[in-house]
Order: sequence, then C-alpha cells, then structure tokens
Amino acid sequence: MRNNADPPDTKITFRALAVGVLIAALLGIGAPYENLIISGSPLHLDYSTPAAVVLFFLFFVFVNPLLGFLRRKWLFSKIELVTIYIMGAVACTIPTIGLVCILIPHISAGSYYATPENEWASKTLPYVPSWLRVSDEQAIKFFYEGLPSGETVPWEAWLQPMAAWTVLVIAFFAAMTAMMVIVRKQWLEHERLSFPLVQVPIAMIGEEGEQQGLISDFFKNPVVWIGILVPVLLYSQRALHNYFPIIPEGMPISESYYFWNNKFRLRLSLSYAVVGFGYLLSVKLGFSLWFLGLLTMFEHAALHHFGLSGTDRVVGSSLGSSNLLYQGFGALVMLTASSIWVGRRHLLEVASSLWTSSSSLDDEREILSLRQAAWLLLVSAVTITVWCGLSGMSWWLAPVFLLVVFMLMFGITRIVAEGGLAVSKPTMMPNDVMVGAFGSSVLGPGNIGALGMTYPWAGQMRTTMMAAVIHGLKLAETYAMSHRHRLFFGIMLAGLVAFAAAVVTVLLTGYQYGALNLSVWFFGVGSATAPYSFIDYHISNPLPASDSFYSLTVIGGLVQLLLALANARFLWWPIHPIAFPVSAYWTTHHLMPSIFLAWIVKSVVLHYGGVVLYRKIKPFFLGLILGHYVAGGLWILIDAFTGMTGNHLFYW
Repeated sequence: MRNNADPPDTKITFRALAVGVLIAALLGIGAPYENLIISGSPLHLDYSTPAAVVLFFLFFVFVNPLLGFLRRKWLFSKIELVTIYIMGAVACTIPTIGLVCILIPHISAGSYYATPENEWASKTLPYVPSWLRVSDEQAIKFFYEGLPSGETVPWEAWLQPMAAWTVLVIAFFAAMTAMMVIVRKQWLEHERLSFPLVQVPIAMIGEEGEQQGLISDFFKNPVVWIGILVPVLLYSQRALHNYFPIIPEGMPISESYYFWNNKFRLRLSLSYAVVGFGYLLSVKLGFSLWFLGLLTMFEHAALHHFGLSGTDRVVGSSLGSSNLLYQGFGALVMLTASSIWVGRRHLLEVASSLWTSSSSLDDEREILSLRQAAWLLLVSAVTITVWCGLSGMSWWLAPVFLLVVFMLMFGITRIVAEGGLAVSKPTMMPNDVMVGAFGSSVLGPGNIGALGMTYPWAGQMRTTMMAAVIHGLKLAETYAMSHRHRLFFGIMLAGLVAFAAAVVTVLLTGYQYGALNLSVWFFGVGSATAPYSFIDYHISNPLPASDSFYSLTVIGGLVQLLLALANARFLWWPIHPIAFPVSAYWTTHHLMPSIFLAWIVKSVVLHYGGVVLYRKIKPFFLGLILGHYVAGGLWILIDAFTGMTGNHLFYW
C-alpha cells in the first residue's frame, strides 16, 4: 500500500467520505419519497443506479466548480469524486426495490391481510417466527391506513424485528462486498470485462493523468451536449404533455403488438440510456442480446401453441412459462460455474490464504487484502446460514439455499458487468429453486415458512449492492488511489446509512399518508403478500420435486455450455454466451428494440468509418445516457415543487 507521502490528490479523504455519506442519506430519503409520493420516472430500481448518476452530475457540474472557483484547493480531486460516486451508487441499490420498500411490507403484510377466508392466522403465520415480523396489529393498521390525529408513530413495534433484520443486512452487505473484492482482479485485469455502466462517470471525471479544471473536458465537447439534449428535450415534451394535454406527447413509452393468435408478443419501446449502453457493447454481444431475446419469444410461442409452456407455480415473468424460467436458471448456473472455472487458479489461491498468511497474492490494489476478504466472506456466510437456521430453515437446507443465492447474484452481476444490461434479473428466485429441486412435501412447513421470508433480501435481484460494488471497483481501478482500505468502509457506511434513512422515511411516510394510499405496487395485495402467498400455497399443496425443473435446468445448462465452448473455439461464432441466461426474461424483451437500434448504428459506423469514427461518435451516446437520467431527475424536482404525480417519462 502507499504511505503517507502519497500526493494528496491520490488519497481517499475524509471529506469525500463525508460527502458520500450525505449523498447516501439523500438517496435513502429521496428515493422512497419519490417512489411513494411523486411517482415519477424510476431512477433507483435498476443496475445503472440513475439516481446516483443524477446526484453526482449535480455535484460535479455545480457544487465542485463553485468550490474550486471560491478557493482552488477546495476543488475535489478525481479520487475524491470517484469515492463519492461509488458510495452513491451503492446507496442507490438499497432504498426501494433493492431492499427497504420490499422489506417493510413483507414483515408487516401477513397480519394486515390475514382474513378468516385465507386462514393465514392459523395456517401461515405460525411458520413465520415472531421476531421476523411486526406483531402489533394496531401499529400495522395505522401504517397501512394512516396515523389517526393525535397518535404518535409506534417506533417500538418495529424495533425488535428491524434489529433482527439488520444483523442479516450487515452480513449480506459484507458478503457481497467480499465476493467482489475476491473476483476483482480476475474480472478486471485477467478477463478485462468492459463494464459499460461506468463509462459515463469515467468520461465525466476524466482519464488518469488528464489535467483537472473547473469544468471537465467531457462537457467541453459539443457532441456530448447534443447527446444530452436529445432525451432532455423529447422527455420534456412528454412531461409538459402531462401538465398541458394540448402539447403533443411525442413518441409513446411503449407499444405492444401481438401475432400468432396472441401467442407472440412484441413490445416496441425506446430507451435512450439503453441505446447508449448498447453502442458501447461489442457487435457480437449486441446482436446476441436482441437475437436470442427474439428467438426465445418464438420458443415460447411454439411451446404455448403445443401446450408445453409449463404451468408450475413459479414467481417470475418469462412470458408466463415456467419451462423458460427453468431453462434460464440452468443457463445462469452454468454461466456462474464456467466463470468460476475460468478463474479457478486465482480463487484457489484466495481460498488457500484462509489458513496461511504467506500467500503470493498481489493485493496492493484491493480495498481489503484478499485474506481479509476471504475471512469476511466466510464469517458473513456462516452468520447468514445461522440466521436462516434460526428463522426455521433446516440445517442442511440453509447452506444450500445460500449457495444458490450467491450463484444467482454472481451470475447476474457478471452479465450486467459484461453486457451492460441496465435492467435485468435472474429468471428464478432462490426459494422457488428450493421448491423445484426438493419439493414442498419434502421441505415441510417450517422450511417453507423460512423460505417465504427470504423474499426481501434474496428475491428481487433487480438491483443489488454486489453489482454496484464491482462497478465501483472498476471505477477505482481507473485511477491511482492510495488508502484504498477506506473505500471498503465507505461502501459499508453508504449501505448502512441508506438503509437506515430509507427505513425511517418509509415508516414516516406510511404513517402520515397511509401506505395503501401511496403504492399499491409495494404495499398492495400481490407484492406485499408475496411471502405469505408462497407459504400458504406450498403448505396447502405439498408436491414432490419437479421433473420439469430438473430436465429443463439440465437442458438450459447444456445449451449454455455449448454456446460458451463455441464462442471460445470458433472466431466466426456469432453468439455471445452471456446473453442466453436472460434471453427469455421480460427485462431483456423490453430492452431489445433499443439494443437492436444501437447494434445497427454501431455496425454501420464500424463498417464505413472504422474505429476512428466509432470513437468520434461515442461521446454522443455517452451524452444520451446522461441526458436520459438528467431529464428524469430534472422533472422529478419540478414535479416535487408543483405537486404533479405520476409524470412517467420512462420506465427503464
């Protein structure tokens, strides 16, 4: 590690950590407030962490130049800016769909929605330990329906379950961070993944060695501003249409078209950010994403036509086909396994450091030593396993479940890091994997109850701290940085501050307005009751392990393996293997038109202008990404002042 003689502009300073904490707190408060009250364009639901990009843009363009203008030494260095962005990106994954807005309803909705008809009080809730959920029925009623005049917020009803969940949250945050520290060198230095999602902050901050001024060279390029203005102007037209209907709306958010007796659905939409990210991908990868997405849509139509689409109860949306979900799960497991196999030498060296300190590993550029990361992962995994066991999970099931969680999260993080998919998810939730693999009749009510309560932390995976951490490490890798260990504490601090701020914000907002009046998506029947519906269904319908699960998981894995082998052995092979695991999922289908457009443009540019033209036009597409998010943030601020709600400019 570097010593105290390092130049000041290479250090992670305490003022940068302080600003990062402030931004984490703002995201913890602002993201739930926007989602529940303003309900504008979503900036906190996906892997690209748009809300963090917007706040960083405001700080970078307005606050930092002002500080530098007042006194030059007040200007934040590139390393400080990197630290602030990383902490903001980590914090952005937590307040809403990433954790808090799922956790709060899931630990309270069981009692609120229990009725004599569904018999949850006698059939379901007994299998959910009382320390995992809120038990005070009056406190729950006031949260969902609003606090009566003169009543105070019953914080005490939430303290015990939130304390129990905080233990899990800390261990989970630590495990995700440790895993990414362990694979950083393999992914960044050996395999050289592209990480499209951090190309905008890298461009804004500037390359290593580039002289830093009050205004970044990135914003001196007129091509960038053209790219920014395109989405800002077009989205502003839509926003103004919502205020004044006489103004034309312009291009609709999306249109769906149905063919083959409604068996085949094609959704046409345009996301300027996804077009920008798509331009950064290789031609092969861009082609693979839209082509395999289209192919699996035809696959579903054919399966549906012949009555083979699959009807197993699985939470997910792969065109309503459990068979396609199983196929995608098998492919994602194989992707994870192949990634581990490729990096096996590095991972074995890290594992060996657990019992010997004389490791030959070079970890000078890590935010933790690899030995520390290995021990942190082990201790965190044991903590989570014990926590799951205490929640009712059998001793043999808890480690198997955790392994599946980490495999799915690792695989989807790999896809996002290499494929630049701002919106993506694994095709199956880990609790559904356990039911498919072992059968609800074998698991029994205790395990089913414990599995149901894993929804808040192991269910959605539409955005995760793991992905934010590895993208942050890529950003940090771009610059000479000393005192890197401070970044680990910054990451953990940002996550915990955002978690605490979001919990307080959601509870205060719910008690003030009534949660049911704010978001049916989070607090209504369906989303809020998902854990209890899962428990009730599988206890009431005990079934053996699914033959379809095993057969289609194997098929999906074999197809993924063949794609990976063909890609490695034949230079002419046109399909990139990372596209297949998510090709049948709704997120990829929504992004397909934008990725297709980017693929067409890049193919033409490279064919007629080569790499030189590609690089000249690249700032325009980076501007498209930034403008997409800035437009959403701008109109959220305007809507907050005017009282407008539901002003959706885009959904991803």
